Amino acid sequence: MDRSATTSLKRLNESVLMPGDIILTTTTGLLSKGIRLATQSDISHAMVYVEDRSVIDATGDGVHARNTQRLLFEDECSVDALRLRTGISRSELDEVALFMRGQVGVEYSSKEAVMTVLGGLRTWTKKQFCSRLVAQAFASAGITLVPNPNYCSPADIKDSALLMAVDSPTLSVSASEAAFWEGILDTPKLTRDAINTILDGARRRDPLIQTFDDLHAHLIIHPEDDREFCHLLQTSGYLTLWQVEREKNPWQYDIGLLDAGSDESAEEYCWSVLKSEESGPNRYFINRGGYRLFTQQFDREFFRIMLDLYERLAALHRLRVDVARGWLEAKDHLRPQKVSHLIPHTEEWFVTLGKWDPPQAMMTRQTIERAGSLEVCSVCGDEPAFDYYMAAPYCYAGGVDTLRLCGDCVRIRRGMGEPFIPLSNVGD
Repeated sequence: MDRSATTSLKRLNESVLMPGDIILTTTTGLLSKGIRLATQSDISHAMVYVEDRSVIDATGDGVHARNTQRLLFEDECSVDALRLRTGISRSELDEVALFMRGQVGVEYSSKEAVMTVLGGLRTWTKKQFCSRLVAQAFASAGITLVPNPNYCSPADIKDSALLMAVDSPTLSVSASEAAFWEGILDTPKLTRDAINTILDGARRRDPLIQTFDDLHAHLIIHPEDDREFCHLLQTSGYLTLWQVEREKNPWQYDIGLLDAGSDESAEEYCWSVLKSEESGPNRYFINRGGYRLFTQQFDREFFRIMLDLYERLAALHRLRVDVARGWLEAKDHLRPQKVSHLIPHTEEWFVTLGKWDPPQAMMTRQTIERAGSLEVCSVCGDEPAFDYYMAAPYCYAGGVDTLRLCGDCVRIRRGMGEPFIPLSNVGD
């Protein structure tokens, strides 16, 4: 029987939550009751609100992200939201989120979770449990919530002097809302299953592999496993999750479909998309840069497949942002954004390019150093060189679209199908 039909439920109140908030919860299950009894607390689980409608936590199926709209709690169960008393800086939040995302796929350690409650064993592994994950994530940003981040309970985090409670952390959930989410395809679960399939398969080659970073390191040393790991990518469904998501929510990619729905819900969605962009380059952008570097350094098909995937994901993300911004502009909720381009060889240009295409950034820096001038061609170092941009749809969505090029390099790049346009033409 659907529990929503017989039980009062509640969910997280996203309107009061901020990225970096710690969510503490419990359930009516036996394990939860045991943890609460042993720690003399009303909570038994910890997670971090990393971005709008998304938390990351460690449960029996490992470390994964979850959609908060699907997290329903029985009304009798405690749910607390805690926030740093002094607030969290942008750089600290980035470190916390980076750590947690880097842990996605790590196995859950029941043994170490129990030892935290019962005492005893104090050596620790790379595996995770909920409160360790949270405490270690904050420790990575220089924030010591508890004396020992490697062994702590949700109750220890709740008692941290650095944290304060957030008012009204939950909202009541109607039976119809609960039924709605039960009837919607759970793409975060599909993602969890695909990630676990890949990492579980990789662990058959090396039991010490816990994360994708570990998988990458193994593959660099063991190229003979490249074919098998590529097979894991193909059979897990990981490479086609973007298709599932696009088919599930086509309105996110089409302003006409977005406009056909409720203006109120569309506006809320659009503002949330733009708010998420304020934190800087998204994870698709960053991951694309990492795989671009891997493909430059190592001849592995796995890295090439992942580079193609993240270029596609970055393009889809850019499309969602453009649709959200376009809808708000069309409704006069937002002033039209003036098209701007990064000026080649400025520090901002190098920082952004270094995240999107590290090999190109390193090559250009070396070229400039050899020439002893910023005015040379980004590619070959010749002079004279002028600033160019490559208009959509020819440039990578979200990538750096400008270069300083000499006449020869402009002709070569145009011959390769890259129609660079003089940056001086912008505004004409």
